[in-house]
Amino acid sequence: MIKPTTPTTISIDLKKYRIRIHKSTIHLLGDPKYIQLLVKPASSQVAIRAVEKETRGDQNFKVDSKRMKSDNSYELYSQTFITKLCSIVEGLEHNYTYRLTGEIIESQKVALFSLKTISRVEPTETDDEQ
Repeated sequence: MIKPTTPTTISIDLKKYRIRIHKSTIHLLGDPKYIQLLVKPASSQVAIRAVEKETRGDQNFKVDSKRMKSDNSYELYSQTFITKLCSIVEGLEHNYTYRLTGEIIESQKVALFSLKTISRVEPTETDDEQ
């Protein structure tokens, strides 16, 4: 059985260790209390997974409802995540922002992004356009 998916993007600012996620993506994941950022080197994927409670030792981020009311994106900061991403994707330049395209699988409360879709955001573009 094919599970329905919804396209989405995230941006990753290597200089500031910032990850920007569309707020609509968070909503499609079921407005979770926490999200996890996962890097899957074997399948060349990044995942954002909705979880209801914090799991010790994982990249968990509490979704702050106050920060969900402004702007179009939700920002997280993770040096660990960015460092791991840079270790498996060759050629990423530290002073740039990159965009990944992926799909939300609502039934599994996960957004998957192929590392093959990574593209550098040109300086004339803004991250807020996501």
